[in-house]
Amino acid sequence: MSKIRINQVHNNINRVVHEPVRLAILKILTSAKEVDFNFLLTTLGVTKGNLATDTNTLESAGLIEVKKEFRGKMPHTSYRITKTGRRQFQKYWENLKELAPE
Repeated sequence: MSKIRINQVHNNINRVVHEPVRLAILKILTSAKEVDFNFLLTTLGVTKGNLATDTNTLESAGLIEVKKEFRGKMPHTSYRITKTGRRQFQKYWENLKELAPE
């Protein structure tokens, strides 16, 4: 692969998806219909603030949907990946494969 082609593929890497915690969130959401805040918090081992920031970034980019509700008197937040999120996640992996073909 030429240096120019490598630069083109590298420039196509979605920076929102590329960040490790956001990438992990999207990977989890591709495998589940919906997950809640506490599941992501426990699974990823990040702080509440970092998780909130990363999920807000993904929501702002249209990659996930956030549902906030109350269960009794307790707030409950859940997440699901959007169609755009699935496409961007798939495209991200395709771009990586171009950079490192088997």
